[in-house]
Amino acid sequence: MHLTSTPITVVTPPAGEPSPPTITSPQTPQAVGPAIPYRIEERRRTIFITSSVPPGKWDSKALGELLNMPEIPEESDGLTQRQRRAKSLNESELIVLTDNSNQKSKDSSSNSPRTFHKSFSVPKSGGTSSTPTTPTVTIRGSPQTPTRHRILFYHRHDPHYGFTNFSPHPVVFNGKRYPTSEHLFQSFKFQEHRPNLAEHIRTCSERPSVAFSQARRFQPEVRPDWMNVNIQKMDETLWYKFTQHANLKEELLSTGDAELVEDSDKDAFWGVGSDRRGRNELGKALERLRTRLREA
Repeated sequence: MHLTSTPITVVTPPAGEPSPPTITSPQTPQAVGPAIPYRIEERRRTIFITSSVPPGKWDSKALGELLNMPEIPEESDGLTQRQRRAKSLNESELIVLTDNSNQKSKDSSSNSPRTFHKSFSVPKSGGTSSTPTTPTVTIRGSPQTPTRHRILFYHRHDPHYGFTNFSPHPVVFNGKRYPTSEHLFQSFKFQEHRPNLAEHIRTCSERPSVAFSQARRFQPEVRPDWMNVNIQKMDETLWYKFTQHANLKEELLSTGDAELVEDSDKDAFWGVGSDRRGRNELGKALERLRTRLREA
């Protein structure tokens, strides 16, 4: 028997518009008999959020920000397809499950937290697929384990710009002045085996962006073990910077136990990246430095 496959395109309308109940396959010269109906249904994704706090006391604003997470990049054929948690064809559903907290029991299950779940569809980019791709997010909290306060830094005109390596704070290392800590960090890529290039990075410009671009220009000359020592070299760079500028040291210590986050959408290693799931290694290095300065 000879089989012929014919592609069909399914277009889902935006939220609020009716969806056609069926889609009929196109007729072909080889088709025999009536057209075949197809029913297309959106799959749904459920997010469970758990908390020991009663639902009536939950922070709706914080939950709203969580449930409207930013774009999640998906690699496809070398290009980055972007997805969002979309307003789907199905209306949002909110279900609150509560326990009887007034009854005391020796059974540990009586202390289980109250839970609600909100389910919604997550179509792929273009609206042609029903495969859910957004991961499940779970939050667990209690009065004894509060969420750490987060301090974001990155942009020039925002607070704590001095925490970035692009801030105009010169650093002295081995008797030489580096215009910024970015200059020193980038020079570490070459100092031991290509000192002439390290000196070029130091003197090429007062602008940290130029030091960064020059280091990338000489990427083939970077020490071969750089990815094994780069975090260590960042720790060293920050130590010189913050111990040489008392105002920065005081500012860092004043952050208490807050989580420090480089809010860069361009760097998923030192910052959080465009999907805000990056490693944030600069923020972690600053937290290590904060602890070290307190113990000194």
